[in-house]
Amino acid sequence: MIDVVPRVGAAVAALGRSEPVVLTDTATDVAALVLSAGTTEPSTVAFLVRHTSGFLCAAMPPQVPDRLRIPVSPARDLHFPDFEFGISVDAVGTGTGISASARAATLRRLADPAAAAEDFTRPGHVITVRVRAAHALPVSLPSGAVELVRAAGDEPVAAYGHLVGERDPTGLATTREAEGFARRERPATVSIAELGHRGRSGPGCRLACGG
Repeated sequence: MIDVVPRVGAAVAALGRSEPVVLTDTATDVAALVLSAGTTEPSTVAFLVRHTSGFLCAAMPPQVPDRLRIPVSPARDLHFPDFEFGISVDAVGTGTGISASARAATLRRLADPAAAAEDFTRPGHVITVRVRAAHALPVSLPSGAVELVRAAGDEPVAAYGHLVGERDPTGLATTREAEGFARRERPATVSIAELGHRGRSGPGCRLACGG
């Protein structure tokens, strides 16, 4: 029997059911709502928009934006060497691209292995994020989100948005606020630290042998 950290297994299973997951990072005291991009629906994207900053990102291994010819953005986060931002995109045919249905269509197309560069307009309303070390130990919310989606058996493209604070809605939610949100809204919750746990099957086991 594989030793699986319960919260990791629950988060992977929830993503497999196309449900949102709360991913927390105690090192930076922030949290995000995560979806598997390939199975997003307007209702789940609307849930993310309602409870996050609305600044929705799609994290993915670098070969995906390379194939789609999505260039790197000049923006940088020097605190996290495992990811960098790419240019924002909209899927062709989604109108203004800002609605929940439009962004759900864009996210699904980003996760489609058959998608081509011509399927997107630039700039758009979904921020692309290139996770440099998609197979390494997750150290940030984007890399952790990609690994969770990969473990769920989906194309490794993760949609996410940072949770907004409750006491101060002009700022981001703390991990404590995120845990409270999860108790009320009932999504599965997991932390970056838990994703780094190793099960009993040896050092090659990622996500507590969940993927």
